[in-house]
Amino acid sequence: MSAAPRARRIEGVALAAVMLLGGAACESPAPPEARTQRSAESQAPVDVSPTIVSPEYRTRQRTIETTGKVQFNEEALVRVHAPVTGRVLEVFARPGDVVEPGARLLVIDSADLGAAKADYAKAVADAERSAAAAQLSRELYDARATAQKELRETENDARKAVAERERAAARLRTLGVSREQLADIAARADVATTIVVRASRGGVVVERNVTPGQVVAYGQSDTPVNLFVVADLSTMWVVADVYEPDVPRLRRDEPMVASLRCCPGERYEGRVSYISDTVDKETRTVKVRSTVANRGRTLKAEMFVNVAISTGAARALTIPQSAVHREGSAVYVLVAKGKDQLERRPVVLGDDLGDAVEVTSGLDVDDRIVSTGSILLKGTTR
Repeated sequence: MSAAPRARRIEGVALAAVMLLGGAACESPAPPEARTQRSAESQAPVDVSPTIVSPEYRTRQRTIETTGKVQFNEEALVRVHAPVTGRVLEVFARPGDVVEPGARLLVIDSADLGAAKADYAKAVADAERSAAAAQLSRELYDARATAQKELRETENDARKAVAERERAAARLRTLGVSREQLADIAARADVATTIVVRASRGGVVVERNVTPGQVVAYGQSDTPVNLFVVADLSTMWVVADVYEPDVPRLRRDEPMVASLRCCPGERYEGRVSYISDTVDKETRTVKVRSTVANRGRTLKAEMFVNVAISTGAARALTIPQSAVHREGSAVYVLVAKGKDQLERRPVVLGDDLGDAVEVTSGLDVDDRIVSTGSILLKGTTR
């Protein structure tokens, strides 16, 4: 090999060595103090010493969590039916309207009303005639011009005529005719066949099933059609479904709180006012009812709600959540039996109380269990 190529190769090797040395010099070694500190940190133990606690009693409010529906308050609702058979001439109220007591709802043209007015006018005339006949018969009897038997017959006819007049008047009053109108009807000055149906109480029209020109009937069905439904929406019913096992815990006047599924923060508070005496054969539930204030008319009929019914205060044996272990379907705690002796004990849990949980079976208040750090010790037990 010639001298020139050999010299060039030596120069290349020397240049590579210089670069390696420079790179090693750039990565300066860590000071001894830093190495010692990292080593100490990696070897420092974590403080996870187990905590031994005892179960304790807590006083808590027991509740039944269930679902329910909102319904109109039936005690503040009126259903308007046809008082006579006839044809509807006018309708004054619409769904959503707020009406006052006595407000006009609709007008019906009815031949029945005309017949009732004619019956009353005839009954009034018959009563006047019978009264005059009875008076004449009494005067004749006093003058010994007639027999006592005839006097009794005429007085009896007068009483029958008065009874028939009162019956005809009562029929008119059921049709909405006031007492002030009876005099005109008796004098045949009022022979109109139209009747105005009015609201018997105030509220909001929540249902209307009538239109002008419609023929409505009276007394032809056991379930007559609701021409109008007027409801006071300031209060509503909340009807909850409670399953059979929880029924013995129910009491009247206990607090009952409803919340909307769309707005869980909105609470509607009331008290249990009714507990049904029958169980639904399909759902096996009992109906429980409460009346709640309807703020801003937010509650609507047939809304689904979540319901919490308070069933009174009770003492519950509780343990921390950290003491509970679960393996498959098994639930247990670690019970300290002596020095360095632990026992796995199955328990039955009740309601969740946040940082604690109720124990219904398996522990007593005198037991000592492992709480914090128990997960590190469960491998040492069987």
